Amino acid sequence: MKDPIARGRGVTVWRQIAETLSADLKAGRIKPGDRLPTELELAERFTVNRHTVRRAVATLAEQGILRIEQGRGTFVNDKTIDYVLGRRTRFSSNLLAQGREPGHRLISAEKATVSGSIAADLKLRDGAAVMRIETLSIADGAPMGYGVHEFPLPRFAGIEEAYRRLGSLTAALEELGVGDYTRKVTRILARLPSAREAEFLEQTVSRPILQAEAVNVDAKGKPTHHSLAVFAGDRVQMIVRPEDLLAGV
Repeated sequence: MKDPIARGRGVTVWRQIAETLSADLKAGRIKPGDRLPTELELAERFTVNRHTVRRAVATLAEQGILRIEQGRGTFVNDKTIDYVLGRRTRFSSNLLAQGREPGHRLISAEKATVSGSIAADLKLRDGAAVMRIETLSIADGAPMGYGVHEFPLPRFAGIEEAYRRLGSLTAALEELGVGDYTRKVTRILARLPSAREAEFLEQTVSRPILQAEAVNVDAKGKPTHHSLAVFAGDRVQMIVRPEDLLAGV
């Protein structure tokens, strides 16, 4: 069905398209999680060229209304996921509790060294060796969080292979002898993403992200790993419960 744009009314064509798509969402004609028609289909609907449609869609993506996934299409953003931060913050548990499907992907793994604040957090000397791994956390098939984690060596030699096989940091640590670990501290910051972070989260660099930097310790209080995870700001709501604050988490 054609939905031609009113030209000459003082509002740019691409903005009118964005307004119409937003109205479709509010009216329930398109719903959270729905895949948008292709650029070609939208261009035919509004009787415009694909470049004009692309600008309207990009604007809605920057506002967090739409999500552009490379190779898959453009989707209406789903309901925000609640991410509970506590003594035992676990990605999979957070999602499963909300009826969402968690997923994990190992991006890279390499031996590295740490210094400064990260070395201090891990109670290591500057230049100490660690295994650094990059991970991607997925919710219902869409990227939700990108993380960089450092594990002291030689204590956690093989952590990358265990994670690759098991798809879980908790399970990988358990295989290497850490039956339980807790958060010593979590530092939360809102900022804009780097180009690499935006690429993995499949968003623009102009959309804010939430950064959670954490230090984790074993049952004896010895640091197990340092994590810096970033989450798409329009897909995640961080929750800190009063009992956790009282517990000094």
